[in-house]
Amino acid sequence: MIFNYLCLVSWLTAATAVIPHGFDTPEDAVRALEQAFVRKDLNGAVAAMDFVEEGRQMLQKINPTLANDPDMIKQAAAGRELSFRNELRAKGFPDYGHLKCSFVGKTQIAPGLMKLTQQCISPDATKFVEDMLVIKNDFGWRVTVAPPP
Repeated sequence: MIFNYLCLVSWLTAATAVIPHGFDTPEDAVRALEQAFVRKDLNGAVAAMDFVEEGRQMLQKINPTLANDPDMIKQAAAGRELSFRNELRAKGFPDYGHLKCSFVGKTQIAPGLMKLTQQCISPDATKFVEDMLVIKNDFGWRVTVAPPP
């Protein structure tokens, strides 16, 4: 219980620090995440993510009944956030500082759930395309990660 509370307080603190930059559109959420990566701002990156939705999706794949249990969702969200933080600490932040990225596609998957397609070009002219899921929650739009198939 205390762990869940501390995770929530941590997330709300991080979200409050970033909200002034705006999360009004799906694109804002992706840009906020990328800027947090450039600044190597762990709390900013966490604030741009929706771990509750990630946890719910993960539980949906494991056992749909669990995906309706608020306590299980909170625990899964806390685990997803901890994993994200640990990965950034261990592997470092993705390098978006030298990339030129633009949105080349936008698909509504469900109300409040969008898939954005982004094309990035590196300084050596290497191009790559990635899809990102973005969901609207009470704090605006946030990036979320779909569970593996």
